[in-house]
Amino acid sequence: MAAEGGLPESELFLPPFHLPALPGAPAVDSYPVSYALLAMGIVLFVAIIARLAMRIAPSPFQNLLEWLVETVEEQASAILGEAAARFLPLFATLFLFILTSNLLGLFPFCMSPTASYHTNMAMALVVFGATQYAGIRAHGVLGYLKHFLPPPAPWPIRIFLLSWLWPFIHILEQFVRPVSLTMRLFGNIFAKEILLLMLAFVTVTFLTSPSAFVKALSVLPFVLRPAIILLGTLVSIVQAAVFTILSMVFVALAMEGGHEEEGHGAKAEH
Repeated sequence: MAAEGGLPESELFLPPFHLPALPGAPAVDSYPVSYALLAMGIVLFVAIIARLAMRIAPSPFQNLLEWLVETVEEQASAILGEAAARFLPLFATLFLFILTSNLLGLFPFCMSPTASYHTNMAMALVVFGATQYAGIRAHGVLGYLKHFLPPPAPWPIRIFLLSWLWPFIHILEQFVRPVSLTMRLFGNIFAKEILLLMLAFVTVTFLTSPSAFVKALSVLPFVLRPAIILLGTLVSIVQAAVFTILSMVFVALAMEGGHEEEGHGAKAEH
């Protein structure tokens, strides 16, 4: 039987996390939750150690962590401007957790919790909540809801077309964004897990073959493994960055002005 991340259950290092039964649903033993908790523990442990070991003359470890956080901060400032400081803890936590989760799958007997769409959907829903909060904080409840109303247009188009199509598209967009974040991260990391699993399977198959020629071919997976690990590391970093940057963009879009501000800007340009 295979776990959700692609590895056989018997080969995983951690036992599954037992989720109690809910009304109308059975109890669930989840491997992704176990490894998500491990990733959270690693991030928390590293943060505490970094805080306690912080020095004026930084160590290479401190330099690395400061570079990672500063990179997230610079990207957030470029997208969100002055509001970046308010959301920096969220974005930095997302990036470090996703990066750690992605890299976990590269270690023997481990899996990436982000190879499960459940983990990714949970993070995407947090971003969805932060997006709504940012929009309401910037414009107020009524001001934010005005973004879902159609822009100025000739009355026949506004009444018969935009009156229902515009709100429908914008509401659909709000729900498509979490799905997009979820499936993009899931697809890339799950593919990485499957590739590593296939490499291990081919290695075992070649080594246990009665044919001497096939056994000799078992050297190929060992030669390819460093390249695949390097590719997996690159994919892990890129996907953590993509998820975090898209989250910043969604929050920034929610904080932008509505149709009235756009209209004033157009008049000013003329």
